Amino acid sequence: MTDLSGLSNAHLILLAAHLCATGDVSALPYLQAKLHSILEPDVFFRILLTFLPESTDPARYISILQNLADEPVPEPTNPDVDISSINELSEKAARKAVRKLRLLPLKCPKQQHDDTASTLVQFLIHRAHRIDAESGLQPFILELVKPFLHTSNALRTWFISTVLPLLRFNYEYHPENGGPLSLEIVENLDSSSAVNILLSQSEQNQREDLARDLRGLVGPWMYGYARSKRRKLSPPDERDAASVPADDNELTAVGLDGWQDVNEWLLSTSMKDFSLAVEAVQQWSGPSDLDLGGYEDPQEPIASDADAELLLRYGQAALATVYATDGTGQEILDGSCNILSKIATLLESEIPSTLHIHNKILPSLELSLKPLSDICRTSILHNSLLDPSNPLTLPSPQSIPFLDAILISVRILNGFNHSISCRTATDICLLGNEKTQYLELRSVLENIRQGVKAVRDWREVRSQLLWLRNWGHPHDNADSDKHRDGHGPFWRVPLDSLEQEILKAMLAARQYGLAGELYAGPSSISSLSPEQVKDAVTESILASYDNATNGNKTRGGIKRASETLDAFSPQFPTSVQFCQLRALISATHAMSFYSLTLQHGVPFQPVSIRVHHDPLSLIEKILEQNPKAYTQLDDLLSIAHDLVAAGFPAFVEEESTSFPHENPLSQDDQYSIANRRIISLAISSALEADDFGTAYSYILTRLTPPSILSAPQPPTSPVKDTISWRAAYTAGRYRSSTPHPQATLQSQITHLEQRMELLSLSLVLCPTPDPLPEILAAWRRCDEELSALCAQESAEAEKWDLRGDSQHQSLPGAFGAPDSEADALETERERAKRSRAAAAAATAAGRRGGYDDEAPMGLFEVARGAARAISKNAFPLGGGAGVGRGAGGGNSTAAGPSSASSGTDGFDDESSENGGAGRVRKRDMVSNMVTGGLASGIGWVLGAQPVNANN
Repeated sequence: MTDLSGLSNAHLILLAAHLCATGDVSALPYLQAKLHSILEPDVFFRILLTFLPESTDPARYISILQNLADEPVPEPTNPDVDISSINELSEKAARKAVRKLRLLPLKCPKQQHDDTASTLVQFLIHRAHRIDAESGLQPFILELVKPFLHTSNALRTWFISTVLPLLRFNYEYHPENGGPLSLEIVENLDSSSAVNILLSQSEQNQREDLARDLRGLVGPWMYGYARSKRRKLSPPDERDAASVPADDNELTAVGLDGWQDVNEWLLSTSMKDFSLAVEAVQQWSGPSDLDLGGYEDPQEPIASDADAELLLRYGQAALATVYATDGTGQEILDGSCNILSKIATLLESEIPSTLHIHNKILPSLELSLKPLSDICRTSILHNSLLDPSNPLTLPSPQSIPFLDAILISVRILNGFNHSISCRTATDICLLGNEKTQYLELRSVLENIRQGVKAVRDWREVRSQLLWLRNWGHPHDNADSDKHRDGHGPFWRVPLDSLEQEILKAMLAARQYGLAGELYAGPSSISSLSPEQVKDAVTESILASYDNATNGNKTRGGIKRASETLDAFSPQFPTSVQFCQLRALISATHAMSFYSLTLQHGVPFQPVSIRVHHDPLSLIEKILEQNPKAYTQLDDLLSIAHDLVAAGFPAFVEEESTSFPHENPLSQDDQYSIANRRIISLAISSALEADDFGTAYSYILTRLTPPSILSAPQPPTSPVKDTISWRAAYTAGRYRSSTPHPQATLQSQITHLEQRMELLSLSLVLCPTPDPLPEILAAWRRCDEELSALCAQESAEAEKWDLRGDSQHQSLPGAFGAPDSEADALETERERAKRSRAAAAAATAAGRRGGYDDEAPMGLFEVARGAARAISKNAFPLGGGAGVGRGAGGGNSTAAGPSSASSGTDGFDDESSENGGAGRVRKRDMVSNMVTGGLASGIGWVLGAQPVNANN
């Protein structure tokens, strides 16, 4: 035992400081008792705070702190302490040493608690900060503070909100964290930063422990955050004892202030990692679900009214996570359903509701959507989802069933291979117009068609799509009242339009039997009329046709179109549309056997026919790109007939046409025009292939009217034939581009005669006077060439005769003629030669007289001069007789207009009178036909009626 009675008060203070510095604090209660009358109690706490090493185990001085905190006890016996360090100091030196002591303040400078806290509480808090800052031995803080928690509400609140999260984060929950938190950081965090920091590790690494961190880290921190604010709202004399504020509004504001940051964290997390938000909602039941380590009742700081409000806001945040995510798929849907189920369970007592999201049978939902139907687009924006006035996310008897129906709709759409988010479904349902919902419906049906190859039950598909329109509400309203009960994602789409789209989807999936049974059979359950069914089938056929890449009707889109047409034709046997579609498919199938490439190397597709302004012109491309295709004329004509039967025009009027035809063309007229077009194209193709013979045969057998030589009849077709004469004229002007060195003179004459025949036919068929000079000029050139060839033929014949006459003189053993006979034979030869020369000169003079006597300037003069020139060469038909007389010297006057206009009758009579004067050559028949046609043409120019028109 050490006698301390001889030490002064200054010596005792120095002794206390020395003992604390050495860690021997057992004598401090004795020293406090000795100095009780002259020192304040907090001096010994300050001495401990200043000189006691922070690494000292709190167990060594806990009892000392309890003794110091209690009332002074009777003076104990002298302790056994070493006083050698102060014993030799004089009183004056001791006092001077005491004045030099620099004791730390009792209140921690970084601590924000109020000044009404007790001396012990202030010491403990400051001591905890010193331990954390100087030694980092944070577990010592727990050992230091825990024995005194029952002595002060403020100390307990500070411990729960600061020390407990700190120790759990650094040592229990996340000991692997490389940068442990400090007491100062945790104490000075605001609510938003505290949530982000305390949940950072579970958010990144240990996702399954998120609910534990919310319950054990964020919950205690929010407990102290709310209590500290409530203490500030309490009167100073009630701060340590107050449990709740008196004002309920203040209570609610205090409770929501910090927890709203948790709700916002939950919402922002759902947009980045929806599965983590689902995990949090499933495992954590909201602000009342706290783990305070047994140091406090979780329900104590929040009254029942505030607790209900906090739970409602937490439920709003959970529902907001469902609307905030843009993710799709089964995992997102399952998470959304779990969130809704959890919130409905938590709020069961306040908002009773029945969920159907896990039922396999589609329910009939009768929802009252008036509060939700008035929302605007901003209500589904992220920054508005937590607004307390948002009826979409705030849990209510309307919002929870609505989300239930939306999730069922999303589940159905996912089954259709059309994954959309809950946010998108809500937008379509509440804010989409008819066009938006209709486009979404078509997208759904397209995904159904292009989905997995597994066989679908299209009866069920139809029932599900109809359910999506009104959520199974039994009464369908025809109007678009947005407050009506049936308010599904497709509620603005008319029922008939929905049924038509379903029918087209069935046909695209080749469900012909079921489609006919549901929509066109006697047991039809659809609301569509037969006309609507026919229109839907027609659209489906055209859609398959337009999407086809090959025209063959045995595969691809054309096959589907043909099968659809065959399936529904019996139900609509008199449909004009179906007849046109069948003709279109037939034409497309026939064209598929030809090689056809459009502009820029684009291969031919069936849709090219439908979008082309003149589909018959595609046959011209077939002829250009397929050699010898012109020989398949019957096939090409069949294609043209089918195109006309499909409703396409046989010809396209030129843009310069001022007035359309007053009378619409009949089907036969369309066929006739199409025939002439295709034959003309085939003739042009044959000429390009240097096949004049085929072109000539097509004109004579396919293009020439059967009554060409009979009296002309008034035209019956409203469209002039501008095709036939042009084809004949083109062939008549044809000159082979390939030389034929082996062509005989007779073959050349025959070719020219055929060309003149075609030019004559062109002259007869020409419907207008404009091309007549051009045709006549071409005919004249051919006639001149023919005359030259005929002269060459005569010269060759004469040469051959002369050669024959001279052959007998060179025969072996022949006797020469007498001189008198030789002179007579030579005289006869010269006379015949002069006769032939005179005849040739007279003929040439007659031809020149037809063109050189006068220079015709008008159409009538051109026709008259051509008729006179042609009639002089026409032998033995009418004009030929005149020419013979002129050649004989009896009458050299050329036949005038009167003789040319006398028709073919005069020619036939004179030919009859001459009897068998000579054989009728083909060139003379051609000349006669030109003369007769020209005479009729001149009468047409003058406006005269045909002779036999009066008969």
